[in-house]
Amino acid sequence: MSLATMRARSRARAARRVPRGPVILSALLVAAAAAYVFGANFLELYALDREAARLEALKRNLQEQNAILREEMKLLQTPAYIEKLAREQLGLVRPGEIAILIVRPPAPPPPPSPARIQQDNRPALQRLWQAVTRWAR
Repeated sequence: MSLATMRARSRARAARRVPRGPVILSALLVAAAAAYVFGANFLELYALDREAARLEALKRNLQEQNAILREEMKLLQTPAYIEKLAREQLGLVRPGEIAILIVRPPAPPPPPSPARIQQDNRPALQRLWQAVTRWAR
């Protein structure tokens, strides 16, 4: 193959070659549009999935509370439980019984913690001077 033939082929290839800049730019635009469309859907799906999980946990919690309340409803049908509640919550007694109310003295306040005690590290003369000037005002 001669040099002229190779140059002719190289020119033909150069003439057929598509510029890379617009191709890369259009590929990036298509990729960005796809990421925008699918990314928005993904974020919305993620938020809905978290909301569904939160609602499922709330549903389980409410079902447990419902079961507890149903058990209490069954207990409220028994005279012994009603009597127990009347004695504990309302302070009722049967005729002939004497109600005794035990009153406990209030607990003493806890001593101050060492962290709350403020120490005055100033010299004694400075503290004395400040006390005298406060008194003089």
